[in-house]
Amino acid sequence: MTTAELALPLPDLFARYHVGWETRDPELIASLHSEDTVFHLHDGSDAVRGRDALRQHCIDMFARFDFTHEVVRTLYCDDHWVIEWTMVLALEEPGGAPFTARVEMLDVVTVNARGEVTRKDVYMNGAEAQAAFARAGIRR
Repeated sequence: MTTAELALPLPDLFARYHVGWETRDPELIASLHSEDTVFHLHDGSDAVRGRDALRQHCIDMFARFDFTHEVVRTLYCDDHWVIEWTMVLALEEPGGAPFTARVEMLDVVTVNARGEVTRKDVYMNGAEAQAAFARAGIRR
């Protein structure tokens, strides 16, 4: 498959997809994934499989964590994009003092010819994530 064969140009699909994450909209995010999608946050947890499971995963994640995105760069290929970004997390120390944590992230997102996300692999800077969650008293 080439970019020209996609139902929507890859940068346009990314822009639409990114809106879902920026607005924390599980319905929009899930609607852009294939029925048999795989979402894998490489933090030791199991991959999420299927559109409905992804929707619920997003609902749970957005309820648990308050974070925003700072895009560093996005690279487009024929059937996938790679986005380097920084997750900015609003957290609290166990005593209640708020703090902001920054974690470097990298996503590899594969799409099919219909323009559906078939797989999203998310990699995080483990040392930064571990330090942030430890400071907040969160065990992962």
